Amino acid sequence: MKKEKLYLICPDCHIEQAIRQKYGSDSYFLTALGSVFDISEFAYAEEVKQFINNQTISEIVIVNDVHCTFICNTIEKDKNYETNAERVLQQLMLNNSSSFNQSERSDQKRLLAKLNIYRQAYTLLDFAFIENKITDGIIDLSGLIYNRENAVFEELKLEL
Repeated sequence: MKKEKLYLICPDCHIEQAIRQKYGSDSYFLTALGSVFDISEFAYAEEVKQFINNQTISEIVIVNDVHCTFICNTIEKDKNYETNAERVLQQLMLNNSSSFNQSERSDQKRLLAKLNIYRQAYTLLDFAFIENKITDGIIDLSGLIYNRENAVFEELKLEL
């Protein structure tokens, strides 16, 4: 059976081609600004569930680009579009302020990307359908931090 992967990405990062080149064409993409997905609405959750079942998804990969506009805006505080993504990312920074205060700006972007991946993973686990598939070993859950400046992917094995 072919292993299909679902990548959760930010549409503003334009990294679909880089993912396909590195990880193959068996890829589907679900997008949300800043890779901040909200599957709390029943209708949306049902659509995601149907898609996962219909495409026999065997892995969900949460991807964050350290140069994502929303990550950069949150760290640099020079622009803010008042999006849900920026509010969620800002809250992540506030909740982990001691880690951010001790880091260089480039490290802060990586840290925020990593925290966002873990936040999203826990959000997915709150969705019983996905949690059951992960717990039963039907779906693997992992993370990728991408740096578009040097086109490098850092794979994260999520320990939840």
